Amino acid sequence: MIERVLMVDHGDALYSELPCDQAPLAFIVGSLFGGDVVSLRALTAMLSLAAVACCMFVSRRIGGNYAMIVTGALLAVDFALVRESRLFSLDAMSASFLAFSLAVFILHMERRNMAVLALAGVLAGIACSIKLIGGLALLAILVFIVIEMLKGRLSRKTALMEITMVASLAALPLIILMLLLGASDMIQGMMFDQGHREFDAFLKLSLLAYFGLNLALVLPLAYANRLWRRGPRERLLLTTTFVVLAFMVVQPLVFLHHVVIAGPALAILAGVVIGKSIEAKKASTESISKVNESKWRYARRVAIPAFVISIVVSGGLSTYGLVAQGEPSQVIWSELVAQHSSEDDYVICGDPLIAAYAGRMTPPEVVNVAERQYPGLTLERLCQAVTEYDVAVVVICYHLNDFEEFPSFLESHNYTLVVPERVIPEGSAVLDLYQDGIDPVSFYVRDVTA
Repeated sequence: MIERVLMVDHGDALYSELPCDQAPLAFIVGSLFGGDVVSLRALTAMLSLAAVACCMFVSRRIGGNYAMIVTGALLAVDFALVRESRLFSLDAMSASFLAFSLAVFILHMERRNMAVLALAGVLAGIACSIKLIGGLALLAILVFIVIEMLKGRLSRKTALMEITMVASLAALPLIILMLLLGASDMIQGMMFDQGHREFDAFLKLSLLAYFGLNLALVLPLAYANRLWRRGPRERLLLTTTFVVLAFMVVQPLVFLHHVVIAGPALAILAGVVIGKSIEAKKASTESISKVNESKWRYARRVAIPAFVISIVVSGGLSTYGLVAQGEPSQVIWSELVAQHSSEDDYVICGDPLIAAYAGRMTPPEVVNVAERQYPGLTLERLCQAVTEYDVAVVVICYHLNDFEEFPSFLESHNYTLVVPERVIPEGSAVLDLYQDGIDPVSFYVRDVTA
């Protein structure tokens, strides 16, 4: 993703010149930072912090101060969010705008203000323009409005007006981007180029891993019926949760970074359940004003232990990951790339982050070297890119190792193997769950004297 930003900053047009299988907004905004790795990650971090604060604000309005504190604590240690918020992660940024959209829509429900409703639609559209999965915010809002209408809690006229306004304003950011980038190319890239991925049922275990690390986030599902009856705000958040989880089950591939989109709604609801359980523990059984809180006294036997376990497990893993990190191995290899190339040279790296750290451009057709892409990466594509762009350095690692004939091609075209062995200094490895350490098999440099 960062290397794509670097190429956009260089002047390559998304979709038409630079293949891209994601929505475009993050790359366009990221290019304003010149593809700088630290700046782009800081942008994600700031958005994530704002989203956490936003979720705490909503949780306080629904469940009070205890709920607010619990929601903030759960998000602060949520391993998926901690990891993604440290990277230039489309999922983390899209999840942030999903949180903003839900919070603003909740304000609309309280005030019935159409300007606020319009803002909720625009924010949902921005979430979708960063990554299509962010469109689940819009879908959840629309489903919620329909449910409220069918149950007679919202008039048909009001529901249709709100649906029209939210949907049209959510579509506005994408429409503007299509006018700028070309509708056909953009739709082909971000939709149809993702439509050929195989269904991997095994990866659905990422959902279990997510809830296993954040046990307290199971509580909204366990107490869904009680939460549903509490009010419209809880129903909106539950609707969002069910829409997101249903999508995760249906879509072909699910990784842990995808599930971060479920965090905002689940953390708010978990905060409400745990916060009410804490209040119930403190309430007097004789207090008439606390009669309703007695319903939560039984919940505290499960809710509070689940909260503690979540903080210990997910928080412990997140803390260990941060403390255990050394210098990313990609930085070491990027220094070698920079030494053997100039700023105007093109390079090919099995991990594009190496090229991004080095500030080097990559042939557009091989910016994405992932195993899962459409059309798939081929040896012919690699070889063509090497010759067409007169590539200065090739770092073979990850998926590039699968092309056994590629080294022979390089050697026959005057490339020299200059780093035949592992050169990563001791202590530079990082926790794999945070930032994968790499071990390139070979490092080829174009021999300009040949």
